[in-house]
Amino acid sequence: MLDWLGSGTLSIFAFILVMGFVVIIHELGHYWAGRVCGVHADAFSMGFGPTLFSRTDKRGTVWKVSALPLGGFVQFRGDANAASAPDYATLDRLRAEHPDPDSVLHFKPVWQRAFIVAAGPLANFLLAMVLFSILGVMNGERVIEPRIGVVEEGSAAAQGGFQPGDLVTEINGSQISNFNAIREYVATRANQPIRFTVQRDGAPVELTVTPDRTLRPDGLGGERAVGFMGVGVSQDAQVQVVRPALWEAPIYGVTRTVDTTGTIISYLSRLVTGRASTEHINGPVGIATTAGQLANLAVSDGGATQPIGLLTRLERLFVVMLALSALLSVGLGLMNLLPIPVLDGGHLVYYAYEAIAKRPPSPSVQEMGFRLGLGLILAMFLVATWNDLSYLRGQFL
Repeated sequence: MLDWLGSGTLSIFAFILVMGFVVIIHELGHYWAGRVCGVHADAFSMGFGPTLFSRTDKRGTVWKVSALPLGGFVQFRGDANAASAPDYATLDRLRAEHPDPDSVLHFKPVWQRAFIVAAGPLANFLLAMVLFSILGVMNGERVIEPRIGVVEEGSAAAQGGFQPGDLVTEINGSQISNFNAIREYVATRANQPIRFTVQRDGAPVELTVTPDRTLRPDGLGGERAVGFMGVGVSQDAQVQVVRPALWEAPIYGVTRTVDTTGTIISYLSRLVTGRASTEHINGPVGIATTAGQLANLAVSDGGATQPIGLLTRLERLFVVMLALSALLSVGLGLMNLLPIPVLDGGHLVYYAYEAIAKRPPSPSVQEMGFRLGLGLILAMFLVATWNDLSYLRGQFL
């Protein structure tokens, strides 16, 4: 009954819904922190580009819906743009003319400015915790005992000494209890040695495996280059669905958010030190593609022998959108904390300098930083777009 949407329409809908939701929560974090500190918001836009319609509230903030529904922004008094770069000409005028300079972001004490800037990423982390908590109660987590059943002949795992029946207990010193953790850990570590501890015949055995870089099906209709070691789960492995009780849900949500954050930070740190490839970076095109693939997979019959009802499809779509929103929310929060001018993390670096030096960086230094930051963001965007288009090319060729 959802066929009328069409796969393309559903893909666009899923991307706009998820991306818009996550970005709007981020901007609301900034907005509410500004409200707490008494800063006036000139505008809050849902979307970018030309305004479709707007209304002004009693505080003088213009709430508007714009033509490009790909997120949004909040612009405080004294901001030059949506990135909250200071508009020095306006600030000079406000110093001289405005009856309430305390409502201007850039006139606030440095700790308040830092709080307002950090509130956006914090809102994303809080959103992820809530969404993961809901997912835990609704679906639980499928935990597969990390017992090896298949070791492909000639694979990296075979060369590293893996044998059928091995129970993996640690990866690079960290304990694991789910077979899926092996795949997730190995995927971004092609051509890098990984230390495994396995239980074999009741005794611990240390193994070192260097995964190969291999094109593998991603389960969404395409192929991605990932680290691959060539092991499969044992048919005798215990499988259980762990579903937290209602009172445990917040703890589960926090744990999942912390684990996801750690995974992304680990990848970024290895990327900076040259131990990880940039081919795993995805941009808006990649996010849109993944959102569409997941949404269409959720509402499809999936080879079922019996037709799947509308309510079941909608429930599956809801769960997929929640999961993707949670992951994107963590990613957006971390990305904005990168110490790059233009991003929230760059503002925090400026504020840290101001707190130590007792004066802000000069306008020329800040302007140069914003230009360099914008250039770096554009470079990252180009790399991500190249990866996204390469993936799409592989699907259609």
